Amino acid sequence: MVINTERFQLKTLTVDDATEEYLSWFSSSEEVGEYITYAKTNADINKLRHYVKEREDRKDVLFLGIFTDSGQHIGNIKYEPINLKDKSATMGILIGDKEWRGKGVATEVIRGSVKYLKENYRIKYIDLGVDKDNIAAVSAYKKSKFKIIKKTDFGFMMRLNIK
Repeated sequence: MVINTERFQLKTLTVDDATEEYLSWFSSSEEVGEYITYAKTNADINKLRHYVKEREDRKDVLFLGIFTDSGQHIGNIKYEPINLKDKSATMGILIGDKEWRGKGVATEVIRGSVKYLKENYRIKYIDLGVDKDNIAAVSAYKKSKFKIIKKTDFGFMMRLNIK
């Protein structure tokens, strides 16, 4: 499955995409280690491949790699779980390649994948959790029309209502 945006291709992530470069995203940046739960698991390449493999054929997961026109894997966006009964999904996103952070990748990728979820799954809203100190992520989500629906000691629950 492929979703094309203006600058990127979003492709179903497979075990073949679980490379050493992908693994390096979790240790190469304090921001990733601080804000991405999976980064705290002391992952190795086998654990990463297992993580991706577990999600490959699940109907309640849409796990997409973000690829440039040249084929460079720069991040991922994941919807897990997708709940067809209440027409919702929970989103997570990682721009792993530092060179692409702060360049509007998240906003573009969210827009493209949300359109796909609406058309193919009839999703009505998307939730996510974000650390309150992750100012760049909160800003990107707000640009994508997510609203804060709950504040906790650690962060925010945000929701995008899809029209």
